[in-house]
Amino acid sequence: MSLRLYNSLTNSKEDFVPIEEKTVRIYSCGQTIYEDMHVGNAKTYAAWDILNRYMTWKGYDVFHVMNVTDVGHLTDDADSGEDKVEKAAREKKLEPMELVTRQVRRWYREMDALNMKIHNINPRATGHMVEMIDAVQTIIDNGYGYERNGTVYFDVVKFKEDHDYPKLGGRILDDLKAGAGGRVSEDELSEKKSPYDFALWIKAEPEHIMKWPSPWGKGYPGWHLECSVMAAKYLGEQFDIHTGGVDHIFPHHPNERAQNMAMSCAGDEPVRYWVHSAHITVNGEKMSKSKGNFYTVEELLENYDPAVIRMFFASIHYRSQSDFSLESLEESKKRLERFENTLHTIDSSQGGDKKTLKDDMEWIREEFGSVMDDDMNTPLAMSKLLEFAGKINKSHDNNKELLDEAAELLKELLGVLGIPLEPAKEGVVDGGEYIDLLLDIREELRNNKEFAMADLIRDELIKRDIVVEDTPEGARWRTK
Repeated sequence: MSLRLYNSLTNSKEDFVPIEEKTVRIYSCGQTIYEDMHVGNAKTYAAWDILNRYMTWKGYDVFHVMNVTDVGHLTDDADSGEDKVEKAAREKKLEPMELVTRQVRRWYREMDALNMKIHNINPRATGHMVEMIDAVQTIIDNGYGYERNGTVYFDVVKFKEDHDYPKLGGRILDDLKAGAGGRVSEDELSEKKSPYDFALWIKAEPEHIMKWPSPWGKGYPGWHLECSVMAAKYLGEQFDIHTGGVDHIFPHHPNERAQNMAMSCAGDEPVRYWVHSAHITVNGEKMSKSKGNFYTVEELLENYDPAVIRMFFASIHYRSQSDFSLESLEESKKRLERFENTLHTIDSSQGGDKKTLKDDMEWIREEFGSVMDDDMNTPLAMSKLLEFAGKINKSHDNNKELLDEAAELLKELLGVLGIPLEPAKEGVVDGGEYIDLLLDIREELRNNKEFAMADLIRDELIKRDIVVEDTPEGARWRTK
């Protein structure tokens, strides 16, 4: 079965066919770097990390670009309001690029901590001003842009006469609110040919800090233009997959698509597959700092193993709106421990003579590939991997070489989901000799059939995160 992805351009699942055989070029909308990465950002980036890992696992050569937006993303996501970076920098009493430098460093650290693959390129908008100004001029020359008082707008009505707009998400132009974001000032309306037009280049007011000289005066790029230019620069006029959040389905991605087509005038779709990730709620509500349900990645990493966080992300389908809570992380922690325990028991096993586990390994490879090919169904893939771990746990009469092979396969497939896996280790903690003594006492109690007292010792150790396992060779312990 070939990989099928849900394409927002056609609102249907489609077989993935790359432009170039065995090569995949992906562009992902990344962080607007004015604030810390939160759990919702990380969930989306984890989805594209899994897409990258899975395609690599299938044998594709993946070239993945994720941008960093450090200018031009305004507070209302349209053509008015403050620049988010400038606003945050002013509130923190920092220069905008000082804030960006701090935030980019933190973003890289947290992406690394969450085991996200390093992207081939993380281009920053401020590093591509020459290309963006050239792109605006090209769009004007091709008849799809016009200048008014230092701001350059995209002519949506003219573009719609030649191509479909907005197309993404099944919308039609007449259903859309004016101004690509639903908010248009009187000044904008007086300048634009149509209320649907959006800004390619925005005139900077005197107090605006981040601005660049251009043929139309000092200004800065529109948010939509940045991704169009950086994607085309690094991936070409046509590439395979463009990813983002569902909030990008309009207006960001239709505007990107229109700009790219206007830049080339070839009439070809610039992207074959537009793939979007759903948002998460927190305890059933939209995440909001004012509601006190806002979790940054930094906060989560202070209290949870990164593998637990990745386990949570892999347990939800990228297109399904899902709920996040600390309880859900605790469930993910238990799930991770089940896998760790499986590896631990393999490490401790002497093995036997049977070879039936070979069939189970063939089964999980086929099942894992089948469910992941169905629009990256990671929850079902996780269910299959838990089932496979159960099969391993019941197969310790297999030979040790086969058990070790099964362990490597389990780690390989969890790695495709971005989850690093190591066996649970026997504890090396202060008081280890004391724990060994307690286990000797417990064993004596069991031999004397004083099971209640033996269970009491076990339960007290569990409260201290010490897990006791009874084996034919005697009791052993490990930390949770």
